[in-house]
Amino acid sequence: MASGVGILDECLRAYEEVKMGHRWLYVIYKVSENLQICVEERGGHDKTYHDFVNTLKEAEKLKQCRYAIFDVRFMQGDIPQEKLAFFLWSPDTASIRQKMLYASSKQALRNNMRGIQAEIQCCDDTDLAMSNVLERCMRKYT
Repeated sequence: MASGVGILDECLRAYEEVKMGHRWLYVIYKVSENLQICVEERGGHDKTYHDFVNTLKEAEKLKQCRYAIFDVRFMQGDIPQEKLAFFLWSPDTASIRQKMLYASSKQALRNNMRGIQAEIQCCDDTDLAMSNVLERCMRKYT
């Protein structure tokens, strides 16, 4: 991969646990100091979207980026829907090095995540708003 960042097996296992088993509501990934993408947090179904956002905001305080997946659930008319959304959290406060590292490594991770139905690049609170996420997930239907 162009960035030299590797992907630990645990990342893809956690993704499959969301995709196939709905074991987690979300998974947050980070690039470790030894340049490996690893799982930072798995959010169980006792967590909320607010908890997910708070974890991303903690990375922002450290001037860091993150990748994440979230199992978005919503109603389309009377029909319940579920979409897997991939997030690249690249806050404005993140260092240039972090932004470049995450941007150049994103596709390698994404290529291993078959079944993602929405991709959302976020750099501020507006991008993270659930209304924005729902809009991106529902585009296919409108």
